[in-house]
Amino acid sequence: MSESIDNIEQLGVFQIFTGGGTGTGFLIAKNLLLTNCHVVAPYRKVGVELRDKRRVLGTVRRIHPRRDLAIVELQVELDETVLQVASSEGLRSQQKVRIIGFPVGLPLSLTEGVISHPHQLLDEQHFVQTDAAINPGNSGGPILDEAKQVIAVTTCKLSSADNVGFGIPGSDVRAFADSFATQTAAFGVTCPSCDALLESAQRYCDGCGSDLESLELETYFHAVEPHPVVAFVEGGLAKAAIDPVLARHGTLNWSFYSGSAPIQIWSCCSEHLCFLSTLAQPGKQRLNELFRFLLSAQHAPYAFDLAENLIQVSLTLHASDIFAHHDLDALVERVATFIAMADRLDNQLIEDYGCLPAPKTQLTFLKEAMKSVSPDVAG
Repeated sequence: MSESIDNIEQLGVFQIFTGGGTGTGFLIAKNLLLTNCHVVAPYRKVGVELRDKRRVLGTVRRIHPRRDLAIVELQVELDETVLQVASSEGLRSQQKVRIIGFPVGLPLSLTEGVISHPHQLLDEQHFVQTDAAINPGNSGGPILDEAKQVIAVTTCKLSSADNVGFGIPGSDVRAFADSFATQTAAFGVTCPSCDALLESAQRYCDGCGSDLESLELETYFHAVEPHPVVAFVEGGLAKAAIDPVLARHGTLNWSFYSGSAPIQIWSCCSEHLCFLSTLAQPGKQRLNELFRFLLSAQHAPYAFDLAENLIQVSLTLHASDIFAHHDLDALVERVATFIAMADRLDNQLIEDYGCLPAPKTQLTFLKEAMKSVSPDVAG
């Protein structure tokens, strides 16, 4: 019988953040996410965003590069619905499916379609082909049947065609998850030939003797030296007591909350590193006082601006200052100060100048902070 999905927020589907980008994963147990290998690799630690925008740490425990699967263990158990993975043996063409995920960075979304081919052969592997919309960010998310069971895991689409997407069949997903159930090693890579667990960057598989050179196992077992800009930014985050892993949002890109204030950091070009926090919306009163405060020279080197009726504070650093290595500690301190200042300023603008929260403000943290100062303000 067909079941409607009345509230996708209740499903255990979450956005995953790494230094390479974002993707989707879903709960196969209260503390285990299943996703694509290409979403998490080569990172061993990832951030997973919850419904209230907080992020929790996830540890990559097992990956299957050939089949593009990975299991991430969460530091906490989650309350959302654990999804059941079904066999892919009985799938048929024109069967209705739903894809759940975070396309192109949008909030949790659902798209619908049908199975175009239940056992499509591609690159010597079988996939479930569907016409349901698949976009960057959907990778690793579930493809559900009408009973809300996972019949495939979203993996890719053909860039040269419309409405041609592929999922890893549920039977392969179940076999991969079952193999993890007996794993005791902290991390391992599945051999593409015999499914044995590889626990080091070895040349040959101990189980079947296969030559593993093409897997480039070193990239999974040995961390690479971070880009100097990454090392600099994440040093500033650590100084501000922000976990760098939870802040990563792609290549030279970070996003997180400092208390209630949203913060974005990115490299806009080869020469500049940008820091931005959207703080509040101006109210209808006390505007003269508000703008005198925002335009005051006391805030330098931080700058305020008004974009689409949103008050923002920003900091721009030149890449040459970062690579020069002189006064690097002072620059790191400037980054940490910006992060702490953003959390203080959004509260101050609301309390002292009658501003309203910005759309992306973390309201839970804002109300808690305001209540500690003035119960009347918190409502």
